[in-house]
Amino acid sequence: MVFNETEQQEREYLQQTISNIEKVLRGIDSSVKDHVETLKQHKEYLWTNKDIDPQEIRSMRESILNHHALGENAIARRKQLGSLLDIPYFGRIDFKEEEQDKVSAIYIGIHTFYDYEEKINWIYDWRAPISAMFYDYELGQASYLAPLGEVAGQIALKRQFRIRKGVMEYMIESALTVHDEILQKELSSSTDDKMRNIVATIQREQNRIIRNEDASTLIIQGVAGSGKTSIALHRIAYLLYTLNGKLSAKDILILSPNKVFADYISNVLPELGEESVPEISMEQILSNVLDGIFNYQNNFEQVTELLGNPHPEYIERIRYKSSVDFISQLDAFILHIENTYFRAIDVELTKYVTIPAEFIDEQFRRFHRIPMRQRFEIMTDYILDMARVRYGIAVTTDNRNVLKKAIRNMFAGNKDLLVYKDFFAWIGKPEMFKLRKNRTFEYADLAPLAYLHLALDGNTPRTQVKHLLIDEMQDYSPIQYKVIQKLYPCRKTILGDVSQSVNPYGSSDAEMIRKTFVGGGIMKLNKSYRSTYEIIGFAKRIRPDNELEVIERHGEYPRMFQYKDKAHELTVIKELISAFRESEFKSLGIICKDEAKAFALYESLKEENRDIHYLFHQSTVYVNGIVVTSAHMAKGLEFDEVIIPHTDNINYKTEIDRSMLYVAVTRAMHRLTLTCSGEVTGFLKE
Repeated sequence: MVFNETEQQEREYLQQTISNIEKVLRGIDSSVKDHVETLKQHKEYLWTNKDIDPQEIRSMRESILNHHALGENAIARRKQLGSLLDIPYFGRIDFKEEEQDKVSAIYIGIHTFYDYEEKINWIYDWRAPISAMFYDYELGQASYLAPLGEVAGQIALKRQFRIRKGVMEYMIESALTVHDEILQKELSSSTDDKMRNIVATIQREQNRIIRNEDASTLIIQGVAGSGKTSIALHRIAYLLYTLNGKLSAKDILILSPNKVFADYISNVLPELGEESVPEISMEQILSNVLDGIFNYQNNFEQVTELLGNPHPEYIERIRYKSSVDFISQLDAFILHIENTYFRAIDVELTKYVTIPAEFIDEQFRRFHRIPMRQRFEIMTDYILDMARVRYGIAVTTDNRNVLKKAIRNMFAGNKDLLVYKDFFAWIGKPEMFKLRKNRTFEYADLAPLAYLHLALDGNTPRTQVKHLLIDEMQDYSPIQYKVIQKLYPCRKTILGDVSQSVNPYGSSDAEMIRKTFVGGGIMKLNKSYRSTYEIIGFAKRIRPDNELEVIERHGEYPRMFQYKDKAHELTVIKELISAFRESEFKSLGIICKDEAKAFALYESLKEENRDIHYLFHQSTVYVNGIVVTSAHMAKGLEFDEVIIPHTDNINYKTEIDRSMLYVAVTRAMHRLTLTCSGEVTGFLKE
């Protein structure tokens, strides 16, 4: 193939870069081999010389640890450089600083590649300050914030590349942030079994979120398909890069909706050269606060009940406990406990010494800055110290135990359940609390119960977590955020989409969340990149959104098939599965409204479709291919093709049903089909 001169030069630069990476890799391999050999020799020496001097042993052990650390670093560097052999870089800008004659060619990739021998930076990490210009500027005047201040100049050239397995597939001259042709090609490709990094196609508005270091709590309201989760993970990778030495992967925690989603996103940070970070669920957090002693309905069970035929009283209980007024009433009740729940009585310490009730009550008030249940120990010690001074008695262990037990019994708020029930009686709404069978709490009660427990028992902030990432922000209530605020006083990235709430009676929007966290800032992502123009247009019929923009990537118009009976509908679904197998697509999501319907459909399909997978709330791994699941479990996932069965007016009729249908529709990237038997739901009518 004949290339023009510019393209030939770029291909030569690419081969030179790869050649230099391979040369460095050979040096690393040799270094690792030397370290391994040295370690082996040191260990053999220690083993065969049992009577050597203790100081020599210490010196030898220090040498072993040093060689081991150097070897580990070399292996990590080798892994990083090895990934560059496949895709060394994806972009280039030519930048000329003001009052400088030299124009520098800046090649941008996932990792830095600096040749220490030649003292040449062949590739700049996408997170480096200078690389920000690739995302933020077109040709012409530009600047970036270096460690020593702002550097201004001119971008004279901008190119984008698609390189795979070390081969340049094409290059594009671009004046734009990310050339539309590159973006279209990436968006048109089929899904992978994991979420992938998007460093080559980060948009300007996304880059502003990734590099935002000002907001202590950054709240991202992003429409379906805007890439908000991916952007949040790239933000974590960026912070790990810029705060190297101050922030590590173990300092970060992800609040994730379920194990499947956690598995689905687990590839992004390792692809970007960072370690995976731990994840936790809201239920785990709340249960840990309460020491796991209560039975409770989990979030999945709550959503399942809401998707069925819930009692209006149940909905009202959830709605009430998700209100801001509810938090105010809890705070007022905590003050009421402080003022009325401790009733001091005289305590006979010895045959001759009685501690007056007034003195005991005075000590309870003295230590008002300490959580109520923590005061008993301190009060006991203080009162006994005063007794020694005043009465000159020798206090025994029995005296101490008697006094401490007596003081504890003076407090009427020692049991969380009784205190929580008292709260509803105090506000005159005892009907707002209902224990289920086997003394099981409703999910909406778990957070307020934890909130009361923290107020009474004290709070140990999780200071080992320096950055908390909260996904699906709309699915957490204000009281849950208040608990988070108490437990995690760190920087936060919070993201979600209010249009995708699985519980419209207990959700939060960006503004509500901002009021909970001091220093919170809101940034919006209104452009959807996942679905075609036609699919997003269809989704807007279900939930109109004037702010939702869609990239001009066209495809098939969504199809709707209506049948007289479920048997005919099932036959067509089987035909659609067969057609998928013949297509170029890699993933098919068959998304039902709830898990019961998903399981029933899976049972009907699995005999003839051995390669089909059922994804449910106890699943832990995301599997690519043909998946049957519920809309709740599909949140955050995406599929090349989506089939939504049972879209009739009986199955989809309530507001939460609308949310589930919207979620299901917006999982589709390229093709969407809806089927039903009977009358089509009103949500899909023109």
